[in-house]
Amino acid sequence: MQMSAKILIDRDRLERLRTIAGTGPVLVLTHDNPDPDALAAGKAFATLLKSAWNIPSRLVYSGLVLRAENRALLKLLTPEWEHSDRLVALDQYSAIALLDTQPGAGNNRLPIEHIPQIVIDHHHPLRPTPNEVPFFDVQPEIGATVTLLYLYLEAVEVVPDSDLATAMFYGLKTDTRSLSRGITQQDIYVYFQLLSQIDHNKLIQIEQAGLSQAYFRAFSRGLHAAQVYDHCIVADLGIMDRPDLTAEMADILIRLEQARAVLCLGIHEQTLYLSVRTEPLGQDAGLLVQQVIISPGKAGGHGMMAGGQVPLAGQDVTYLVNEIISRFLTLMQETRKGESLC
Repeated sequence: MQMSAKILIDRDRLERLRTIAGTGPVLVLTHDNPDPDALAAGKAFATLLKSAWNIPSRLVYSGLVLRAENRALLKLLTPEWEHSDRLVALDQYSAIALLDTQPGAGNNRLPIEHIPQIVIDHHHPLRPTPNEVPFFDVQPEIGATVTLLYLYLEAVEVVPDSDLATAMFYGLKTDTRSLSRGITQQDIYVYFQLLSQIDHNKLIQIEQAGLSQAYFRAFSRGLHAAQVYDHCIVADLGIMDRPDLTAEMADILIRLEQARAVLCLGIHEQTLYLSVRTEPLGQDAGLLVQQVIISPGKAGGHGMMAGGQVPLAGQDVTYLVNEIISRFLTLMQETRKGESLC
């Protein structure tokens, strides 16, 4: 369990954020196929702008939200998010903010030529230098971006309503696996602060969201694709109908008793997605995924959880998949042939 000194959100930092945000509207973006931490952090940031300084904003996500729990969260708790895979008329906004992602990460739709005015994130590596972004607050040691946003809200004495509190709680819970991975004292503090503010009925609806037959068929294929080695698992899922399947499978497979690390790969709409999970107190998943990714792919993460994606245009897909798997197995010092899990 990683601990650190308290993150100070002082008056100077708040004033700088307010000034850089401008008069609004602020365009709030996150990574493609957003997870609960991204959805909740974006809404929390919009709440901060509006409640503290009366600055309006617009929340826009790209990609797909297909995981049943994430769809339920989006519908019940963060319906303010709009969907668009194309960003136009960016000059109409007083500022652009990236939440839970960074410029150059390869997992958001902000054109490379556009430098955002605001970046708040918790993933490493730190893509730009702080000098390239006017307001750059990236804290790789914390477990979730919502932790940092809660500290901002607390600094301006804004108490999240029950919907926002529930969304932030679920985002923190899922990103840290209920405080079991990659956390700080701040994550623990925020977790229990939010716990007293959540709507338990809505939380139950999210955590127990219904699953389709297609989900179980995909889950079964994932289990049958898994190859078990001495200390790790690799699952090549092939063509996927949803880009977040690699992450969901990796979350399950890392729980196999002897597993120290898991790599799941799969293809969705001309992009190869990969997810890496590691055991508590084991290798850093964020560093591990950066060592296996192949250019022009991008990857990042932290602690026990990381992911990446590689565009497949012009790529030899078979070579690409085999090379990534080979790099992973070499780093994990695996020498024997894998065996089927099922």
